[in-house]
Amino acid sequence: MAKANPDATKNINAYLAKASDVQRPILELIRNTVSSVDDRIQEDWKWNAPCFFMNGMICWFVGFKNHVSVNFHKGSLMQDTFKAFVEGKDADKGNRMIHYKTLDDVNTEVLKDYVKQALLLNEQNIKVDYEKKKTLATPDYFSEALDENPKSKAAFENFTDAQRRDYIEWLVEAKREATRDKRMSQAIEWIAEGKVRNWKYMNC
Repeated sequence: MAKANPDATKNINAYLAKASDVQRPILELIRNTVSSVDDRIQEDWKWNAPCFFMNGMICWFVGFKNHVSVNFHKGSLMQDTFKAFVEGKDADKGNRMIHYKTLDDVNTEVLKDYVKQALLLNEQNIKVDYEKKKTLATPDYFSEALDENPKSKAAFENFTDAQRRDYIEWLVEAKREATRDKRMSQAIEWIAEGKVRNWKYMNC
């Protein structure tokens, strides 16, 4: 069996210690709930975030500004039994997330159900078929913004298909134009610096 990061528990303890008073209890409850599902589950540490591992990645969790997110690595293959995922079932996307804003939002039985599904997929060695992912066309508004920023355009063109897709999905999923424009401005800045969409959570 592949081994998780040997420093995972230490890193997760430090991560939780730095969390806000509001988010720390949420993060701790998620940690304890996932670990309780099966004693073979190992804590892991990837992308500068706490993760769980058993026969492969199960899920990872992280505190954002306004919510805590639990990201299931094979979410697109899981049944959204309790309508907990914030995204719809998308065959072109592997990950799906659950968001929690308060401790009361965390239904531990629901979380356990989803963890059990993820474990079963790993045990059966069922994987997301990334080869079937469709290539997303770059929206005109994003292409125009890149054209106005040659450094960003050159960096974006050197990204892998998956790295470009991450940015495009982030933009097209915005529900309001103002949100999209804010994201695009941030994207242009990060891309010019050679940063992928989720650079904050990667070991780099």
